[in-house]
Amino acid sequence: ETKSIAGFDIESFNVSHDAIDPQFYIFHNDYKKLTMITDTGYVSDRMKGMIRGSDAFIFESNHDVDMLRMCRYPWKTKQRILSDMGHVSNEDAAHAMADVITGHTKRIYLSHLSQDNNMKDLARMSVGQILQEHDIDIFNEVKLCDTDKAIATPIYTL
Repeated sequence: ETKSIAGFDIESFNVSHDAIDPQFYIFHNDYKKLTMITDTGYVSDRMKGMIRGSDAFIFESNHDVDMLRMCRYPWKTKQRILSDMGHVSNEDAAHAMADVITGHTKRIYLSHLSQDNNMKDLARMSVGQILQEHDIDIFNEVKLCDTDKAIATPIYTL
């Protein structure tokens, strides 16, 4: 479904998550494109095709797999989070990002981090290392940014 507001088209698409009608969003006009993906168990090739080349991403980087496996959650909850209907790990997010980043991409906001099974520094380090392995320059070309549900993210102009 597409809606238009203030010169931007906003498209919503289904994601793989164990919730009622979960969506991801692409905000774009003729010049710029922002993609927001949270609450998904994986990023499909179809999704990658739609989001490739975005100028910025708000991208789920929910958990560190080792932290999740060691946490106090019941095994059933861990299995749900790790499943294709759960949440994207730092590593899976990074590999998906590596497939969709182009020369247009300038910012990636790591979002929806688990309070129990992730840390901002760990997410940034894990994602950054994998992006560097894919020859993506996280120091000069693409900036990795933190988000925090309790703190407003600074405004960035695409």
